[in-house]
Amino acid sequence: MRGTAPPTVPGVVALIAAGQAELLDGRGLNTSYRVPWGGRSLSVKVHCAERSSAAEFRRIGSVDSALRGTAWYPPVLGQGFHGAERPRLVVVRPYAPGTPSDDARRHIGGVVDVLADLAARAQGVRAKEALVADYASPWLEGAPSERSLVDPLLTGEWRGLGRAMDTHLGELRRGARRLTSADGLRVHHGDLHGRNLISDGPGRLTVIDWDEAGFSRRPADAGKALWLSCRLGRGDFALDPRATGLFLGRLRTRLGIPYSGARDLARLGALWFLPRHDHVTLLGRRDTSLGTWYLGWVLRFWTRFRANLDLVARTAAALEAGAP
Repeated sequence: MRGTAPPTVPGVVALIAAGQAELLDGRGLNTSYRVPWGGRSLSVKVHCAERSSAAEFRRIGSVDSALRGTAWYPPVLGQGFHGAERPRLVVVRPYAPGTPSDDARRHIGGVVDVLADLAARAQGVRAKEALVADYASPWLEGAPSERSLVDPLLTGEWRGLGRAMDTHLGELRRGARRLTSADGLRVHHGDLHGRNLISDGPGRLTVIDWDEAGFSRRPADAGKALWLSCRLGRGDFALDPRATGLFLGRLRTRLGIPYSGARDLARLGALWFLPRHDHVTLLGRRDTSLGTWYLGWVLRFWTRFRANLDLVARTAAALEAGAP
């Protein structure tokens, strides 16, 4: 019976096809559903066909093995491929009840605690090189090609994005390289910020959206979380000085990341806001409005980048001056 049997990919896909699942909001490439199964709810992620591969399957499974048993981690209950012509990867997890906060600054402590747990879980982890990558990898390994591919999309009102890339890319890559280690891996969530931390009461926290999870050789999660957790509001990329100080202080306390590395950490995180051709075009295929929405979103980031980077540097210097 479905009420007692473990969930299966064919079973949850059949419920989605029958209209018995709730489509969840999201602007990413993959599609999320809340699916009833017996007396509980499941979170089902249907990956886009272009990002569904055997490597993706192995990557999610390897991260799951590293994190199973962590209190805030929703384990994989089942995963597999669905469809014949263009199979899609389907990942089934427990559904996390609760509501995310629109103000990510409220969750800075939780974000950094999760970063510390990820670092601890990475001790002794071994992963094949094909599973080691993050948002910075394409820009460190093939920046000229990535820049050339996206250039035809950056016309008209998006020319400012092209100028920002040409102005800052070298600086960002140098900062990311300084934070890259040849030894040791980090378990990488890929999109760690306040809205992906779901609270369902005191002490009950679940980290959701593991689409981009894998392994990294640099603090890519922390770099991206700096920008997404410390801004004044969603859609606004002006950093909050107080939140920035809290974030950097907790990183130093929990993970030992020195204040002197804060500027490079911000540079590393900024690589995520560089538009890539395949990402923009795949968004457009899902919904014609998503591609232009995304370009406008990242353009707002770059119009504030230099002022925000200076704020990070000033905040880190003030913290270091007052550090015991």
